[in-house]
Amino acid sequence: MKVIPLSKNPQIYSCNSYLILGEWNRIEDVNTLIDPGTDSYIAAEIDALSTGFGKVAVEQIILTHNHFDHAGAVMDLKRRFGAKVFAYVEMAGVDELLYHGAFIKAGDDHLEVLHSPGHSSDSICLHSRSSRALFSGDMQLRVRTAGGVYTQEYLDSLLMLYDREIETIYSGHDEPLTANVREILAETIRNVRRSDIAPV
Repeated sequence: MKVIPLSKNPQIYSCNSYLILGEWNRIEDVNTLIDPGTDSYIAAEIDALSTGFGKVAVEQIILTHNHFDHAGAVMDLKRRFGAKVFAYVEMAGVDELLYHGAFIKAGDDHLEVLHSPGHSSDSICLHSRSSRALFSGDMQLRVRTAGGVYTQEYLDSLLMLYDREIETIYSGHDEPLTANVREILAETIRNVRRSDIAPV
């Protein structure tokens, strides 16, 4: 799996977008875009990349959740590339719904869909077991101090992620995290447990 972080439009608020290709751009690899962002700024960069001879540059788009800074450009990029769109909930442009525990091919790898409510009820993370990589969307994975109020769903999501082997996190807004991932998750879980958990 080859992960290409794409550039954001500096003029507007948008998320990090990631293009996933196979290591050798084989015809059977599925070129996958995670979170197209607010506008279509990334399209020109994708057009300039080598995404495989005879292949569609973006065959599918996966949304980590339906907020505008992640999904605003989905209709435009769907039309531009003829891509199929996957998300956890129905919204304009979505072709197929994902569910917790599903696997979806991306590049030459498979990503496990992990429903992880906390930031939003439809938030998902995407985990590559073979690459030990996580695409976390807007899931808050770093809580440095105790205090505040969190939901039980959020804590359960953190515990679920802690059980996965993760060495790299591709965040929805921050730089990729490539060191001490397990320690960071453990610290976050400790601090959330020391905070208030809101009743359901």
